[in-house]
Amino acid sequence: MLVWANWEEPPLSEKLDLKPIHLAVFDLDKQVDAADSSLISQKLTATKGVTACTVNPQFKTVSVTFYDDEVSEEALQSVVQQKNYVASKVNFAAMEGPKCPVPMEYIDFFTNMKRTLCLR
Repeated sequence: MLVWANWEEPPLSEKLDLKPIHLAVFDLDKQVDAADSSLISQKLTATKGVTACTVNPQFKTVSVTFYDDEVSEEALQSVVQQKNYVASKVNFAAMEGPKCPVPMEYIDFFTNMKRTLCLR
């Protein structure tokens, strides 16, 4: 077990002890033009706690990565809606598609064990 845990180098995020980021994706009710896309992107980027954002006019979506201890999803949603758009949060859990047959608890257990036994 000890050899397995130290076989490969830990990820950079663990080495630097980076705090986790969260992803929020919002669907917009209407098409976004270039000016509004740029304005929404600038306002989100200027929001404290936002690490990155992307406005996709073709699919009418806004994706934001952020620190949840600095800004809430509701605050981000209100920034998007300032330009007369109705933004609804995408619920990834409700989406259909292939799912991993291994329960997440098992994966978390082995990941945590590897992190604990890693001496690097």
